[in-house]
Amino acid sequence: MKYRYSGRTHDRLINRLERKEKRESFRRDRFFRFKLSEIHAKVSQALLLDKIIETENPQAISDLIMQGLNKAYKSSEFDFKYFVAPIRTLVPRPNPYALYLTQYILEVLIDDPHVIDVYGTDLEIYTLIDNIISRINERFEQTEEQIVRQLSHNKSLIPGSRDYEIALEQLFYKKIGSSERPPK
Repeated sequence: MKYRYSGRTHDRLINRLERKEKRESFRRDRFFRFKLSEIHAKVSQALLLDKIIETENPQAISDLIMQGLNKAYKSSEFDFKYFVAPIRTLVPRPNPYALYLTQYILEVLIDDPHVIDVYGTDLEIYTLIDNIISRINERFEQTEEQIVRQLSHNKSLIPGSRDYEIALEQLFYKKIGSSERPPK
């Protein structure tokens, strides 16, 4: 009897990888939504203190960086990938938001009249932004683990259910604080 390949194993593997990618994307978006203001403050400060961006109006630069972060958060997946396409091969496994913000600085911020000059290579700017986001993300993941541990004690909530997601969001707002909510 001849074995006929039906492709089921291949399909299951692809579906598993797609689910994993969606889960990671959802987690990354939640992190970004809760930590937008902290990322904004630290990136703005680091770019100015490390003299990556030279300006006479730091507030205007801070506002422009916030606009870039909001644009990254609200853009569609296609627009996001299209915007970072010129530098997507900068590092092997890039942080998408650090890559977006780097491209935003190199493409949009550099042409702003408040910016005198932008110093550093693409990789140096990306590394600075990625380090900041990574440090914030580590603290966020620790908080997330504490919240999930706390929710695991409640036997009436089933992970993945709508009630679980609502309880998770409420605990995030309670633990992280309402001041971290993104501007509408």
